[in-house]
Amino acid sequence: MRNIVLISHGSMARGVRASLEMIIGHQDYLHVVELPEDGDNIQFETALSDKMKALNGATLIIADLLGGTPCNVALKHYSDLSTVDVIAGMSLPLVLEAAVNETLTADDLVNLGKAAVVNAKGSLKETATKEAEPIDLSEFEAYQGKANIVNTRIDERLIHGQVAGIWTTSLNTQRIIVINDAAATDPLQKSSLRMAAPSAMRLSVLPVAKAAATINSGKYGLQRLFLLFKNPTDVLAFINAGGQLETLNVGNMSYKEGAKEVTKSIKIMPEEAEIFKKIFEQGVKISAQLVPSEPSIDFMARLNKI
Repeated sequence: MRNIVLISHGSMARGVRASLEMIIGHQDYLHVVELPEDGDNIQFETALSDKMKALNGATLIIADLLGGTPCNVALKHYSDLSTVDVIAGMSLPLVLEAAVNETLTADDLVNLGKAAVVNAKGSLKETATKEAEPIDLSEFEAYQGKANIVNTRIDERLIHGQVAGIWTTSLNTQRIIVINDAAATDPLQKSSLRMAAPSAMRLSVLPVAKAAATINSGKYGLQRLFLLFKNPTDVLAFINAGGQLETLNVGNMSYKEGAKEVTKSIKIMPEEAEIFKKIFEQGVKISAQLVPSEPSIDFMARLNKI
């Protein structure tokens, strides 16, 4: 894995790293060098030099500001080294892309960083006016009951950084299907989900019963599907409606009064524990895993210990 060094005036670099690791977990290859308020270019040169000497292999330096002291120092010392790239214009989306996809070049990352800056309010209105394209189901009859589901996940936040930037990318997902009655009937929420999904990825937001019927119908052919649920109640309802699941990944369930902790990111109520047991009785293997880089945990084994 290439090294990534974030450099900035003040604590911006540290803040971006903290936000990134909130999404994808701790990353050993991600480093920070900061220019403090009372520091100068000489002190920063020493700090950056010490950090770079401790690293081996390819390194990507991401600076906060073109023309600022951190960026100028990096260019002064490393512009002639083929193993070091320097980018200016640090942002969380840019660093996220660099962290999860080592194959992206410096130019690729710059283009992706530019594309991540959008008029969110304007885009929301534009998305809300789009209508779903009609699909001829007859051409997919050969795929009935053969849906290509690459992951099924419970995540209270539905589409966010871990799903959009990490899971779907690592699994080469072609379509995200959000399965939740409330989301499917709320135009504003549907528009927000479309904005949050990767632009190159298809998205469907469906009620539970319709999702089971539609997926079984073969409508999505051989597309690599990522099924996304908000809670275990919807998962069990999906199964009872005829939905076919072999595995279930539990990612994020937030704390509620009376909930017990299964993992740091998963807190469940007693009634939810009973629902998980019913899902497990249907032959579904349940795991807990926040991001792909972390180990998968046997959810039921952990649940039975609390």
